[in-house]
Amino acid sequence: MPGQVLENYNQRLCRNNLFYLQLLSVFRALFFMVPVWVSMELRYISLTQVAIIDIIILLSALILELPTGALADLIGRKKSISIAFLITALAYFLFAYANSFPWFVVTALGFGLGDALLSGSLEALVFDTLKQNQQEHTFSEVNNKTSLIFNYSIFVAIVLGGMMYQYFPRLPSILTGCAMLISGLISLRLIEPDIDSEKFTLKNYLRQTKMGFKELFKNKQARDISVFYILVGAFTWPIVLSFKNFALVDLGVNEKNIGLILGFVSLFAVQILHLMIRKKVFDNMKIVFLLPSIILSIVLPLSYFYQIPIIILMVFFVALVSSMRWNVLGKLSNQCYSSKNRATAISSLSMMISLAYIAVLALFSLLNEYTEHSIRIIFLLMGLGSIFFLLPISWKLAKKYQDRIFVKNSEVADQL
Repeated sequence: MPGQVLENYNQRLCRNNLFYLQLLSVFRALFFMVPVWVSMELRYISLTQVAIIDIIILLSALILELPTGALADLIGRKKSISIAFLITALAYFLFAYANSFPWFVVTALGFGLGDALLSGSLEALVFDTLKQNQQEHTFSEVNNKTSLIFNYSIFVAIVLGGMMYQYFPRLPSILTGCAMLISGLISLRLIEPDIDSEKFTLKNYLRQTKMGFKELFKNKQARDISVFYILVGAFTWPIVLSFKNFALVDLGVNEKNIGLILGFVSLFAVQILHLMIRKKVFDNMKIVFLLPSIILSIVLPLSYFYQIPIIILMVFFVALVSSMRWNVLGKLSNQCYSSKNRATAISSLSMMISLAYIAVLALFSLLNEYTEHSIRIIFLLMGLGSIFFLLPISWKLAKKYQDRIFVKNSEVADQL
């Protein structure tokens, strides 16, 4: 293909994908279930069983994380994304009418498979789209813009979900399923970026899985970024997905107010992060490593006092750090991994975070059977972990990279 024709094609591909990714961010963010899923499950099962359902979601996603990441690298991100939304939509439709522990287990398996198919594929497609047009340096800005769209949409969905639950308890789940179905249709409009893909065979499939996991630790820089990314996820993701809801429901906040609280907190957090990215705060590698660990080391121990204002404050700062992981650390990790193995490598990161998440939920399930203070004990333990484990590691990495230029080419980094 002549140079000018190729350049024009790459530009059209980039514009097309960025447009539909922004549109996709609107509909895939319509999680009307966010403020009410715990309440829906507690109508039929205990809080300990709710935690077990979360473990099943994570375990199924964990088992399938690497295989589905390798599958996305082999058959294409677009197909993986479309299948993920279809499966997730079906799971939400079923969740709306689940009324026993076994039925919630079935929906959990659907959510796990959908998460596994989506986790590495979508981020890899975004980065490879930009890279094909030589715009990979804009990953944080693009990701943050789609995150803003996502958070405005999820704000609306969260607030409405909490309100409609009081009158139509099944409606939040049904509407979330419809939104996922529409997301699947939108994803069909994406164009697959050109990557070094291979014909799908069992041999290539197994080799791709192995190569993707090795990608995390292929050189010192990749190892440092991967380890830090995993640790930040381990200390934020359990709270972002589960324990914020557990705590607010346990403290007696109703579904309508949970929707308002979570909606405004998440929107405010992403606005703050957007401002920090525009001001180029994260161009300083010392801030990239130190800020997340300092925030978590302060707010997580405070949440042990377990009062509604403190929990809201904690949820805000944890949401901020979690957004940093996606938008700031995600850019660095993508720059470390080769295009061919990127989706598998990102799935490997998710798998490691899920392992930590499962451990936290398992500990909570055990504690909840013997004490009424299980949630705040979990917060305290995570706070202590941030202080004595995450903070020292981040300090070492900040010192290591503060006077060095981060190598943005994975092939050059491999030689270091």
